[in-house]
Order: sequence, then structure tokens, then C-alpha cells
Amino acid sequence: MLKNLDLKSLLLKHSVYLMLIILFVYFSFASPMFLTEGNIGNFFRQIPPVGILTIAYTMILITGYVDLSIASIAAFCGTVAVYLSTKGMGPFLVIPICLLIGVLFGVINAILIKKMNLPAFILTLGTNYIIRGIIMFVTNGIYVTGTPDWFAKIATTKVVGNVIYSNTIIFAVLVAIFAYVMKNTRFGRNCYAIGSNAEVARLSGIKTDKHVIKVFAIEGALAALAGILLMSNLNVGGPNEGQGLDLLAMAAPIMGGTQFSGGVGTIGGAIVGIFTLQIFNNGLAILGINAFMQQAVTGIVIVFSIIIDYIRRKVEK
Repeated sequence: MLKNLDLKSLLLKHSVYLMLIILFVYFSFASPMFLTEGNIGNFFRQIPPVGILTIAYTMILITGYVDLSIASIAAFCGTVAVYLSTKGMGPFLVIPICLLIGVLFGVINAILIKKMNLPAFILTLGTNYIIRGIIMFVTNGIYVTGTPDWFAKIATTKVVGNVIYSNTIIFAVLVAIFAYVMKNTRFGRNCYAIGSNAEVARLSGIKTDKHVIKVFAIEGALAALAGILLMSNLNVGGPNEGQGLDLLAMAAPIMGGTQFSGGVGTIGGAIVGIFTLQIFNNGLAILGINAFMQQAVTGIVIVFSIIIDYIRRKVEK
């Protein structure tokens, strides 16, 4: 009985790795296009924005919160970056300004949540509509064009052939940094402590409100960077871009072992989760599956990941 339980726990704990391998093998045989240089390059060029959002969301979930405005922050900051670049501003002004805007949105969310004791889910749902609505109103929902040459190069500069691009390198560096920070620093340990039990963390001397504000500020900066890379890859400012990326960024950590209730999870597991989801979407597109059906199937995978998280927590008890 103990062996069966251990096997069940092991499968639940590492289910995302098994799913990743199965999907990779299946699509490799199902379509000759899957492992072509063009498709691999396209994959690595498209994953950094949602991957960076996943890093940010993992940190938020571990701390015990959610943020439904993260994709709108990305779209807002990315579109502002495009607009500023078309007005003659250089990268050393545009990028810091947009990162600061992202930090500001994150801090506003955190202050409203902590100082006014508002539920993060409802609050960030509201700020999501506010942020998206503002940028849609200002641009009238029209793409901002006319970017200078340097803007596209942020994300699309080739580093290794037609496979690895500059945005891939930025993403990989951020994965390494935040995996280290969450595992080996006081900041990371405080995130886990607050996510596990905020009151116990406060009584142990952690300034929980201040720390949560820091977490949301960093998340806002990462969202802004993701938005800049997204728009750089498109080479336009798309105020309506990024919709749905927030759900993928939330589902990926849960698939990778992060608990929705907080206190448990790793950056590495979350990255495996987003790779699994992106390979899944990429494979469906290559097989010619209808785009609307892709959304439905992706939704099923997200629901399935939540169920796995529930079962995992039940077994661990």
C-alpha cells in the first residue's frame, strides 16, 4: 500500500515532466515540421514573453496571491515603449521608463490589496480592465507603427543561427536569476513563508506588507519587460495583444507543482509547465487544428492542471 502511495505521489509530483516528454515525442512523429529549424526558432522566439510572465506569476503564487492584470500591464508597457520609440526616444530612456510604469502598476495593486485588505482576485480583475481600457482608449484599439530599427532588435537579434534570439537569452538569464533568488536568498524564503502562513510569517519578524509590495513591484517590472519583448517581436504596438497569456502564466506554475494556495513551488517546475503548454499549442497549430478548438483544448489542459493540484495537495495531506 505504501509503495502504491509513493508511486502515486511520484507520478503526481512529476506529471508535468511526463506530459512534456509524451507531447514532444508525439508531435515529433505526428508532423515532420515539428523539429524543423524554422519551427524550433519560431518556438524560442515566441516563448520569452509568456515565459517571463510565468516567472513573475510563480513568485506571486508562491507568496499566496494572484494577479489577473499581468497581461494588461505587459500590453500597456509594450505599447508605450513602441510609442516612445516612434517619438525619437532611445532604448536607454524607453526601457527604464516602461519598467518603472510596470513597477508603479504592481505597487498600486499591492497597496490596494494590503492596506485596504481587498481580495487580490477581484482587485486585479478590476485593474486589469482599467489598464487595458486606458491603452485601448488612447490608441483607439489601433496598432502603433513606425518603430525605429533598434526596437525590433531587442527581441529578434539572432544569436545562434535561426534558432536562438536575443529575447531567448534574456529569458534564460531571468530564469537562472529568479530560480537562484527564490531558492537561496532571504527574499525567496520570505515569499515561501508568507505564502504558507502570512500571520506566522509576520509574528516571526517578516514585514509582510512591505515584502508583498516588493513582490508585486518586481512582478510589474517583469510584466513590462515581457510586453516590450512581445511588441519588439511583433515590431508594432498592439494594445490588444497578450490576452490569454495571463492564464497560461498562471496555469504553468500549477502544472509544475506550485500550489494555488501558496507556499509551495519552484521556478524550474513552472518553466517546464510553460514549455509543456507552448509545445502543446505549437503542435496543435502545426497539425492544422482549428484555432478555436485550440483554445478549447488549452482550456481543458488548464482545468486539468487545477485538478492535478487539488489531488496533489490531498495526497500530500
